[in-house]
Amino acid sequence: MKKKYMLLYLLIALNIIAASSLVAAKTYSSKVIRVVSQGGEITMPIAISFLAAALATGVSCISAAIALKAVSTAGFAASAERPELKVYMLILGGLAEGIAIYGLLIAIMILGKIRI
Repeated sequence: MKKKYMLLYLLIALNIIAASSLVAAKTYSSKVIRVVSQGGEITMPIAISFLAAALATGVSCISAAIALKAVSTAGFAASAERPELKVYMLILGGLAEGIAIYGLLIAIMILGKIRI
């Protein structure tokens, strides 16, 4: 199997793991969680929410890095032959970075459910 397809399958597997962790966190902690400030106690729903937020951010950043590597490699090779393609390379790079921003927004939405 080619290396390019193995990276694609790894990326799909990481996204499935992140999505399933988000579903599990939403199912397990369906209401707003209240942390006792003085006791500093972290319960299982809070820990799962933190894990889901970390996975959402981490997996989306890894996915964005893989996508940006592919875009920049192909973009620089194409712009060496045709310099007018630099604008398209920048647009595609911005779209690849959007993956990381979406993961960060999901993490913020998950952490917004926790009341400290």
